[in-house]
Amino acid sequence: MKKFRRRSDQSPAKSGFTLIELLVVVSIIVILAGITVGVVVRVGRDRDEKQTRVTLQSIALRLEEYANENNGLYPVGQDGTSAILYKALSGDYTGQGQNPTGPIYWPELNDDSNPALVGVFRQDRVILDGFGQPFRYWSAKDENGNPVPNIRNDGAYDLWSIGPDGLPAEMNTPGNLFNEETQDDIWK
Repeated sequence: MKKFRRRSDQSPAKSGFTLIELLVVVSIIVILAGITVGVVVRVGRDRDEKQTRVTLQSIALRLEEYANENNGLYPVGQDGTSAILYKALSGDYTGQGQNPTGPIYWPELNDDSNPALVGVFRQDRVILDGFGQPFRYWSAKDENGNPVPNIRNDGAYDLWSIGPDGLPAEMNTPGNLFNEETQDDIWK
């Protein structure tokens, strides 16, 4: 058998990738991953915002049913959370998830199989927005039927979500507050 010898003036055959080629490929992968993550986050936020708007409309419809059966009166509540809404619309006046004792305007609130709709905040059950935060609710009248100052909407109540940033953290922020903290709030 004849052996072949390489001539010393020839360079060895090139095998593998250079460091520059590997860095270019890795940087392209990182850029594509960053774009993909950004799109996924935006799609999730859009989905949560859409869910929030749908739930706001559902609450508004149920509140109209409530008002129609209660001489045009809406639930009275100034604590800023949706606990009063849960109590009024679920028929569970305790707000603790008990069996309903009053009229039920939204049966799904009593169904524990949907944790995205009902949560617990300050030991009371509340209606959650698409971001997992309690909706905010202020009635336009107090317990004595007197108008409440700082109501944003011209209707019988203010109903809103604090949006994806979760701000403001202060529960009793007035409804007419316009600042950077509330720019992403979603109002009914």
